[in-house]
Amino acid sequence: MYIRLDVFAGLLRVRPGELLHAVRTTGELDGMLLPARRQVRGAALMFDQAEATAFAARWHAREPADHPAPSGEPLIPLDAFAREAGIAPLALWQAVSRRKRLRGITLPVPVRSEGQLLFEPAAVSRFVSALRRVSDGESS
Repeated sequence: MYIRLDVFAGLLRVRPGELLHAVRTTGELDGMLLPARRQVRGAALMFDQAEATAFAARWHAREPADHPAPSGEPLIPLDAFAREAGIAPLALWQAVSRRKRLRGITLPVPVRSEGQLLFEPAAVSRFVSALRRVSDGESS
């Protein structure tokens, strides 16, 4: 049995547009490979129900990424993060402040220190890698 994309998005508690973007770009949602899907007549995108419910269980059981783990490495300031990602600092600041995604990719959670936004180096590296994969897919 198959379920529609919007029903699957509801199981995950994400917007259908976010899920559709993940399907069309990387095939992953926050680093987790999405289950098998198929396109049916009428352009509906369907997911196998058993795989989708198993994915939803893993999705909700994953470690929350709300609090960065202290790695002991020096934190990266917003302007250095923006330079490394090739994003305008203001656009990055706005996305981080509003907790929005950039090109469907979740931004690392900042640590606020003395009025400055700082980021874990490993989280920045993961974000930049994902951003480059999405950008490479769009330019092909």
